Amino acid sequence: CKSVRMIMCEQYRYDLQLFVFVTASLTATSFVRGTQSTGALTPCFTKSEDNNVTVHSITGKWVEAPHILDQSDADSDITCRIGNGGPRSCAVQARKRREGAGHSFPLSSKAGVPRLFETDSCSLDHFDPKRFENALGGRTLHVFGDSLTMQHKGSLNCDLRTRLNSTDSGRQIFRAGGRIKFYRVSIYKNLLSQLDRFSIPSAVAPILERDLCLFNVGVHYNTREEFHKDFLKPFEQRCLRNNCLPCKFVWRESTQQHFPKARGGLFPGPNKNCKGCVYVSPAEANKFNWRNEDANELMTRYDIPVLPLWHMSVLAHDMHPEAGSYNHNGCDCTHFCNFRSGMFEAWTVVLQNFLQVAS
Repeated sequence: CKSVRMIMCEQYRYDLQLFVFVTASLTATSFVRGTQSTGALTPCFTKSEDNNVTVHSITGKWVEAPHILDQSDADSDITCRIGNGGPRSCAVQARKRREGAGHSFPLSSKAGVPRLFETDSCSLDHFDPKRFENALGGRTLHVFGDSLTMQHKGSLNCDLRTRLNSTDSGRQIFRAGGRIKFYRVSIYKNLLSQLDRFSIPSAVAPILERDLCLFNVGVHYNTREEFHKDFLKPFEQRCLRNNCLPCKFVWRESTQQHFPKARGGLFPGPNKNCKGCVYVSPAEANKFNWRNEDANELMTRYDIPVLPLWHMSVLAHDMHPEAGSYNHNGCDCTHFCNFRSGMFEAWTVVLQNFLQVAS
């Protein structure tokens, strides 16, 4: 597209009534494979005649959908996610639920329960692997992010497996020629290392002007001041003002954390006595949503579209892997279980809908 603009729609100065998720006057659209609701809601991504894209805030609720474990390909999907997600996938718990054995401690009692996200603010087309491939349109999507982004990579390996020729070397190569490539970036120093690689022509394949570059950095910064000083300010100087890469930039919102006895649920530091992730009210979460407030404001100034994923993560306190995640000291209330129709498939739905409009 010629230019892309995000209209914030007063996303963070909204009336808290937005969090009354189900009302009689709205028809919800859910992320359901193979179906599409017929609600009269405005699409979450719209395009004007001059090729500008408007991104609307996405609000709604999570609904448990245990019937998804009864689908014919559920076993192969669970096997894929165990291979692509390890303990954080919660897929072992999904298999036990499918077999009627229930969950196992120390993972959350909700681990392995598929969820659908129902929107009440705007509509989204359902996820479809072929539609996703077509929306990418033969381009390369370069994704820069931390371990949550790497979880999404594992989810995509499974969600898109019927359309992929290869998933080697961090790349997802589609039958139609498009590809997705991931780069591990948690802090600004990591991004500099990746940019240095691109300065060596023989080191990596070049990034083209028609490609898309999707960024997220945030959860590794635990103070607003550090986030500004160590990431936002240098990122603006190096990449937004001086075009560090030739691709079209897109930003993904950071997701909500749900640590106990912590302001706004944000990471308080290692806590070996942590017993589980906790509910954080939308009002409380919003007061401490400075990562997105500041990043979104910066991206808007440079006409960078923002994929709005924070709202859907606020009420996902029981979708974390909790204490069963790798070598965390205590709870893991940052990452999310990675199984079919969970958080990361919802991310894929949002990404697919954006790609369909921003082609």
